[in-house]
Amino acid sequence: MDETTESKIDVDGLAFSFEEHERLKTLLHGERFRELAYSDRRYLVLGDGGETKRADRRMRVYDQLGSRSNATAFRLEDFDLSPDELALWAAAYENLCAKATHIVAVIEDYAGGYVWELGYLFHEDIREKVWVCKRDYGSETANRGHYDNGMAASHLQLLENADRTCRWTDDEDLETAIESIP
Repeated sequence: MDETTESKIDVDGLAFSFEEHERLKTLLHGERFRELAYSDRRYLVLGDGGETKRADRRMRVYDQLGSRSNATAFRLEDFDLSPDELALWAAAYENLCAKATHIVAVIEDYAGGYVWELGYLFHEDIREKVWVCKRDYGSETANRGHYDNGMAASHLQLLENADRTCRWTDDEDLETAIESIP
């Protein structure tokens, strides 16, 4: 074995340094993760983060779902992962998808990281948990401008065929759409 192989730990096919492995264990077995064990409904809310109107709408979904009786909403950001920790992010994402009873993606376009997230959501063991709140821009041309990604569109089409896509056009409509998620 060479020095690089010896210094890595294999976790479900991903290689981590000892420090990364310890950080992942700490993140996934800390207070926030334990809190999930006591909720009947656990909503993992995906979508834009940061300081944008899209991120604000995602937070409204997060707040609305999390305010339900015996429910908690959570996001990957709640576990203090930074964008620089890509290997940890992927492993944490997989674990959090498994822990969720519902996975809710708030989609306004196909730009950014959630094309990868959408692809992962079609693993057989979690796809039945997935719901999508997809923004409708009012016309086929406008929608095409925001959703021009064949791979993401094919993933989402499967959810639309399964009646687990809630369409919305504005903030008020989004609040109503969320109510259809069990």
